[in-house]
Amino acid sequence: MKLLIYRWNAWNQKDIEESLCYLGHKLSYIAVAPQNPEEDNTFIELLIKQIHRQQPELLFSINYFPVLAEACHQTEIPYVCWNCDGSLLAMYHESVFYDTNHIFTFDRECVTRFRKMGVSRIWHLPLGVNARRLDQLFSNSPIHSQNPICTDNYNISFIGNLYTKNSFDDIADKLPPYLAGYLDGALSAQQAVSGGNMLEQLLTPQICQQLEEITQYHRSERSFADIRQLFSSTVLGFKSANLQRCQILNALSKAGRTWSPQAQVHLFTMDSIQELPLVQQHPSVDYFQEMPFIFRHSSINLNSTVPTIQTGIPLRVWDVLGCGGFLLSDYQAELGDYFQSEKHLSVFEDTEELLDKAAFYLAHDEIRQNIASTSQKLVCTNHTWDIRLSQMFHQLHLSI
Repeated sequence: MKLLIYRWNAWNQKDIEESLCYLGHKLSYIAVAPQNPEEDNTFIELLIKQIHRQQPELLFSINYFPVLAEACHQTEIPYVCWNCDGSLLAMYHESVFYDTNHIFTFDRECVTRFRKMGVSRIWHLPLGVNARRLDQLFSNSPIHSQNPICTDNYNISFIGNLYTKNSFDDIADKLPPYLAGYLDGALSAQQAVSGGNMLEQLLTPQICQQLEEITQYHRSERSFADIRQLFSSTVLGFKSANLQRCQILNALSKAGRTWSPQAQVHLFTMDSIQELPLVQQHPSVDYFQEMPFIFRHSSINLNSTVPTIQTGIPLRVWDVLGCGGFLLSDYQAELGDYFQSEKHLSVFEDTEELLDKAAFYLAHDEIRQNIASTSQKLVCTNHTWDIRLSQMFHQLHLSI
């Protein structure tokens, strides 16, 4: 098929484009970028002209963009998107109901929610890996011998954002005492939940009314996202992730001192965190050239899911397993659909279980390595981008 692609800096953009080409599709790219992903008439007019000129069979993007949906609706071509991030507020837009949309999402709960709203062309599609790229990268690994990041071994590693800069901290000192206490309680309650998001439910109508009075959110005229969705995802969700990730990294680094002097926790991030004194901090690493080696050379890789992801499996999980790394992950409902705990990865539901399992697997190399090998074979055989996109286009042929 002849596809028009909207490019942005999604981690899996390059892999998905490569897979589309491998499957025989012809790709062209949108020549301009919108100033506003929800409302930008100038961009829409330019895109419509490009569609008329190139005559693609469909337009594809990673994540949903209302301006793309609008251009496709006006030109009557299918708009196909694959939502790979949690809680996309852009979905709460009048354009989501267009019959030219074909929406895929990695989070099954998102499908349930939007189908209840009346969005019929939305399907669940989990993420995957680029097995060809990883195989080639590791086959050529000697070229990385000069880079210690790619050759060092690590006990426990986490690669990711700690969200130290978040909207909640920006407004925390401006909140009335009761509201500040209530929101702190909501964050504490979320910390006690494994594999779920209760933040939106904790924002009662009375609390939302108070938030409306003291906060200002700029929504497009056609957006129907309310204060509960906006505040729970963009404010509380990322603050909760910040608290959760710092908490487990601190707990592991302190406990590791009692297991072995070598039980070091390594953090690779763009953030600088003073609150993690025992964690060995490193700069952020390149997704394609460095990160796979860290996953492979770490005894334990951590996954801590942002609460805005309801049930889905984050990209980090697929990346770690596809690289042959051992994964210790918090609970997510969809993990059990594809993996068995203690066969393909290990799952923890609270800090005590996290520490127990980390200590066990650091002390049992053979068991840990067998799990990593088993999961890598499973993922690189059954869960590649090629397979996922073939499933997507099969569904499209049924629905277009």
